[in-house]
Amino acid sequence: MNTNNTTTLYTLKCDVEDDLGYDLISMYRILFGISCVTVPLGIVLNIIFVIAIVFQVKKVLNVNNHALLLSCLAQVLLSVLQGPIRVYFYYHNGCLPQPGAPLCELTVYLDHILPQMNNFLVAQLSIERFFLVVKPFVFRRGRHQTYSFAICLHYSSLFVAIVFPIVYYPIIMQNGASTIDLDDPSETQTCDLWYARDIYETFDLLITFVPYFLIIISCLCVIGVVLYRKCIRGDQERRQVGTRNQRRLLFSLHLFLIWFVVTWSPWVLYDFFQTVLNLTYSVYIDAITTFIVYLNYTFSSTIVLMTFKEMRRFCFNKFGLRGDARLLHNRVGLTQINGPGQTVRYVATVHPTVVIS
Repeated sequence: MNTNNTTTLYTLKCDVEDDLGYDLISMYRILFGISCVTVPLGIVLNIIFVIAIVFQVKKVLNVNNHALLLSCLAQVLLSVLQGPIRVYFYYHNGCLPQPGAPLCELTVYLDHILPQMNNFLVAQLSIERFFLVVKPFVFRRGRHQTYSFAICLHYSSLFVAIVFPIVYYPIIMQNGASTIDLDDPSETQTCDLWYARDIYETFDLLITFVPYFLIIISCLCVIGVVLYRKCIRGDQERRQVGTRNQRRLLFSLHLFLIWFVVTWSPWVLYDFFQTVLNLTYSVYIDAITTFIVYLNYTFSSTIVLMTFKEMRRFCFNKFGLRGDARLLHNRVGLTQINGPGQTVRYVATVHPTVVIS
């Protein structure tokens, strides 16, 4: 980030405006106030999610939702570990933690390893969602078949999505990257990852942007398939394909990916066009779009918590809200099975009584 902070002994002075003239101090104060609400709330919700998945893991875990649940766990770590650091960052107007400090290095590792892992997993689950829409039983093994190509590819992708960021960023931090600006080490910079060569920065942009655009493409493909079935095929495709559990999973994936696209798009699009068109960098815009991204990490697991029937029932039962749980279950089930434009009419039936004399 292109900020010019100066340090004199124990006094740390920060920029009050960015290169475009936006007021940074007021922005950081507003973000700090909002974070004081969202960060504790997110930590509580993510802890509830972890408790629910630990007790219900046998009921909810299957090959269709591996990527989804692993993505949520990565976001839980970000919310719990990185959330308080972001509050600390906003409280000090973006000046602390100082570059080169151990807390800054921890922040850089958390900001790059876990989000990159999450992006790879979300890209994988978005592609798998497309196949679940087109071919619901894509992960089903055939008779007398010990494994299938789809399942092998599924586990291989999970392995790469988890291991690659864990291995890549520690290596790059020791060979060609630092938390201090390598071009001008004497100048105090905002805590960030600085690259010694342009090729490293270009590769980092690729592994950041490619998963996002894969997600966008897969979402457009799903929309195209749905419109084709409804508008072109008409009545031939009215029957819903797949089991009821698969339709529930698709409903959860739809909400999860919509939330991801809404929260990630501002930052990705700004960073992409700012880099490609070589626009003047704005700390103000980058900080706001980054804050929106952290909202994704804060509340994504809550979407899964509320849309997975077993986890939702577990939470409501433990907190004594069984009536609300039944009401929410009926509403979600009605939306998943019949669609938002259809209703169900219940007809009271009288069972015949047989009298034996």
